[in-house]
Amino acid sequence: MQERLNQRWITWKLQQRDRPHSRRNRYLPILLASAVALTGGLALMNYRTVHDLILAQLKQKAVLVVQEGSDEIDQWLAVRRTEVEMLANHAAVRSLNWSTASPLLKAERDRLQDFFSFVMIQRDGTFWNTKVGYAKGLNLGDRPYFKTAMTGETTVSDPFTARSSGDTLIAIAAPIRTTTQPNQLPSGVLNGNLRIERIKQVVQQLTYGEGSYAFALNSEGFAIAHPNPAFEATTAQPNASLLTAPNLPLAQVAQRMVNRDRGIELLTLDGQEQYIAYVPLDQANWSVALVIPRQNLESQLIGLNLLALTLAALPVGAGFVIARQARLSAKSKAQIALLQAQEKELQSSETQLRQQASELQQTLQALRQTQSQLIQSEKMSGLGQLVAGVAHEINNPVNFIYGNLNHANTYTKDLIYLLSLYQQHYPHPQPQIAHEIDAMDLEFLVEDLPKLLQSMQVGADRIKTIVASLRTFSRMDEAEMKTVSVHEGIDSTLMILQHRLKPKGHATGIQVIKYYGALPPVECYAGQLNQVFMNLLTNALDALEETPRPIAGDETPTSQQEPTITIRTRSLNAQWVQIAIADNGCGIPPAIQQRLFDPFFTTKPVGKSTGLGLSISYDIVTQKHGGRLECHSTPGIGTEFVIEIPIAQTVSVVA
Repeated sequence: MQERLNQRWITWKLQQRDRPHSRRNRYLPILLASAVALTGGLALMNYRTVHDLILAQLKQKAVLVVQEGSDEIDQWLAVRRTEVEMLANHAAVRSLNWSTASPLLKAERDRLQDFFSFVMIQRDGTFWNTKVGYAKGLNLGDRPYFKTAMTGETTVSDPFTARSSGDTLIAIAAPIRTTTQPNQLPSGVLNGNLRIERIKQVVQQLTYGEGSYAFALNSEGFAIAHPNPAFEATTAQPNASLLTAPNLPLAQVAQRMVNRDRGIELLTLDGQEQYIAYVPLDQANWSVALVIPRQNLESQLIGLNLLALTLAALPVGAGFVIARQARLSAKSKAQIALLQAQEKELQSSETQLRQQASELQQTLQALRQTQSQLIQSEKMSGLGQLVAGVAHEINNPVNFIYGNLNHANTYTKDLIYLLSLYQQHYPHPQPQIAHEIDAMDLEFLVEDLPKLLQSMQVGADRIKTIVASLRTFSRMDEAEMKTVSVHEGIDSTLMILQHRLKPKGHATGIQVIKYYGALPPVECYAGQLNQVFMNLLTNALDALEETPRPIAGDETPTSQQEPTITIRTRSLNAQWVQIAIADNGCGIPPAIQQRLFDPFFTTKPVGKSTGLGLSISYDIVTQKHGGRLECHSTPGIGTEFVIEIPIAQTVSVVA
């Protein structure tokens, strides 16, 4: 009896000894599963962040490819537009006498070569051109470009079929004014007709890997350039507009192109998934699009996907370990020791994965900063070269014109004085001379010629001011740190953005109020600091354009306040200056304010903004110049950006 009791007591003690191990083995799989889930979730989050970032940059790259093509077309059209406007202001063309204008226009057509023909159109729509002379029985009064030019605005037409030759052309139509009165309607129109082949050539050269192609649409959604000629639409071949395409996503993209939006969309086209990147032109009411097979754009994500699969395999392997350990005997000390060892190994793996995730996050941040710097360098280099080149090319002919205007004015006065002497001493000229005096309206000519020269003088002064502003802004000859006037940089930037300050339609223009303090010259990288001004002023203009503007002449109490940009400068002390740029737009919500200076953060649609403007500006102010850049905004009231930089770069940053 005593032996049985002793045996039961020993059994009970063994059971009590093994219970802690049983509990530990019961909770161990749960702990391991939680660790695996946490590690896998962290890896997945980092993968999605990197994936979305790289994909967004690939999309932006595709949009930039289209932008390069549209810029090339815009530059070509801008040069041709200037050439037509200069010819329209020539005295021979302003005479509206074909016998007088014809030699000039034919010579310019042969010299410039890009033009198929020049056409001089009378107010009633009758016309002459350099190909056939007077076009008897033909009339251009119904052409849209003629009607627009007769309102006083130079325009670029959609492709059309020439009535005199049958060629497919585009026209740059500029008004011909016989007087300098600004309110008087033009007396005629000068057309510079261009072949569409140059536009098609640029569009056809746009590619993004095998199977990609580009096309261009006009303002009504008709294809004016397409690799398949069957899709192109002219007045002689009116194919269907893409706005009515049976492929609804394609029709929606066409509508965005007609609305002059820019961006990139993924849709099913030609039986496969393809991206369409689209960008509008500035010089014509057209838009250029590039069709890219999905695999061409996303092929660069293959390496990232392989890394993701590798990370995903680690939790799966850990899961197998957990399952295997769960099947082991709970009461075996050897098995318990093995589970404990494996638990430590998993903890070590988790630590390594956390470290890898942290390193990946740091690498990602470094990638963002490096990319931001590369984009900034390329953008500043390209912008500076473009601005400096344009300023140089404009400055040479302007100096020529400006230098000869004084001589022309002197010669004109001498000739008019000589003519008056002739009239005094010979008051009764020969009949032929009297007839010619009446024909040319000599009295009006003598009165108007000095006014004409004066207006040319004013225009030349205006161009010289613009060229000086462009040079001040670009600072291509001042790559190193130099001591400059901050006010000159702000004024040059405002001059470049002047076109965005003017009234649009019935809406009022944007007012700029400047409160300049007595600032000393500041030691800085002038070109980069001007880029900061450009970014901040552009953001202010965007905010004001998104805010409803008052109607011109509307003085009711309910009308909106005048859109205004206020610029203040002052010296904080002997070592620091402050520049504040404020607008009375819609303001920025607090949640967005916290991320304003993050790289690639933007609230604008894909393709319209890179999200780098404020980030780059922040780096220029804080890192390049040791200064501070802050934003103060109240929704519904407005936004103010405050720049504080040292006067001399030997000054340390104040905490």
